[in-house]
Amino acid sequence: MQEDAIIYTRVSSERQAREGSGLGSQETRCREYAHVKRYNVRAVFSDDVTGGTDDRPGLRALISYLNEHPQTIVLIDDISRLARDFIVHIRIREAIREANGRLESPSLKFGEDPDSKLIEHLLAIIAQHHREKNRDQVRNRMGARLLGGFWPFRAPRGYQYEQTEFDGKLLVPCQPIAPIVQEALNGFASGRFQAQVEIQRFFSAHPAFPRPKGEREVKIDTVREILENVLYTGYLEYPRWGVSLRPAKHKGLITMETFRVIQERLAGKSKTPARADLDADFPLRGVIACAKCGHPMGAGWTGGRSKEYPYYFCQNKKCELGRKSIPRDEVEERFEALLHKLSPSSDLVALATDIFRTTWDSRASSANQTRIQLQREKGEVGRQINLFVDRILATSLPEVTSTYEQRIRDLKLRQAEIEEQLRVCQGQQPDFDETFRTAIDFLASPWKLWDSDRLEDRRAVLKLTFAGNIQYCKEQGFRTAETTLPFNMLEAIRTQESGLVEPIGIEPTTS
Repeated sequence: MQEDAIIYTRVSSERQAREGSGLGSQETRCREYAHVKRYNVRAVFSDDVTGGTDDRPGLRALISYLNEHPQTIVLIDDISRLARDFIVHIRIREAIREANGRLESPSLKFGEDPDSKLIEHLLAIIAQHHREKNRDQVRNRMGARLLGGFWPFRAPRGYQYEQTEFDGKLLVPCQPIAPIVQEALNGFASGRFQAQVEIQRFFSAHPAFPRPKGEREVKIDTVREILENVLYTGYLEYPRWGVSLRPAKHKGLITMETFRVIQERLAGKSKTPARADLDADFPLRGVIACAKCGHPMGAGWTGGRSKEYPYYFCQNKKCELGRKSIPRDEVEERFEALLHKLSPSSDLVALATDIFRTTWDSRASSANQTRIQLQREKGEVGRQINLFVDRILATSLPEVTSTYEQRIRDLKLRQAEIEEQLRVCQGQQPDFDETFRTAIDFLASPWKLWDSDRLEDRRAVLKLTFAGNIQYCKEQGFRTAETTLPFNMLEAIRTQESGLVEPIGIEPTTS
């Protein structure tokens, strides 16, 4: 009568299971052994996790099978496939024994006599030693890569690994994810995105952006992970292995200054989360306020006989206009007219451009002085870093050491930012027209960007044009709105220019 057997195979990671042939070769060897022994193989159980633990789904299923089918033989290709930790090996052996199973392998004869146990235990200890040795070797290689400026772990979103001739695998920006991440990081630093949930919706609006399998939205944890990752600056650090902040070999997506602004915003007072219902249907919601009471106006759809109609309304129940609907088209047509009124004349734009150009040239001439100041600050930051290092060596209190280490990290971030600014100062001055063309075009015609179909563009117009809420009166339309600094400057230039024009009438010209 043939004896029943089951096979257990294991590799150390999902990647080995996906790319290698370890599981298949182990099963083949066990089946050949079973054929020679005339065993009837009933099932195969597999795992793709490390051998340093006995908490594995395949192993749990194997023990359950043994409890239901006692006296079954368990076949493994090698003792290291059972476990690479001596204590774990003993626990698994005991579990198989309690389930009335018998362990066999083509590589080793398992027995209960003292000599067989000694050999088995020695081989299990050797397997553990190999695992620990491999771990140390891998860590040493990865540590050396980190010290050399190469990131050896999983590529962050927006990057992928590319094989190079001399440097091995190198992080490079990947399309189309890198531009999306870059836009989100710069947008959060500039205030375009006020809350992390806005970036979450921005990512989720791009079908190409990676998200968990089966999920429609990007996780909010992913947003925080991206905002806090210094790799996007072209620098790296890994404090867990003692690798301090240093320039990396890969290209950054943002400047160190932008990264610092992001960290300051994350560490600052929490912002009010953006409304989840803010969408393209009502882009002015949250921006316009009732002219009667000053309360922010809401928006929504009202059902009619045959279809629904969009309206804005005052949300203050105590206001005389409370809950009275104003057609959306009426409000937004008046808003577009307001944007057209803000568009300065071509002569005024040309004059403002000349003023900006003169200021640009003046600042360019002072770049040398800026460079000297940055060099001086860099030296001072280096001195402070050395001071805190000395303090760490002089203290034995863990909490004090942790505080000093955090301070050193902050100083190194500032040091990297200064080095980045020095490279900019030493480089060729950017061309004024290329640098400011988009900004000047927006100032000349803000309504053009408002005509975009993208909600982000329309919200950018609101943030770049108006300094606060805009009051709206149902009868008179929009009240005088407080604009942002660029538009205030244009208005000041226009006023000064008109003041220089001498009045002309029937009488002789006078000043």
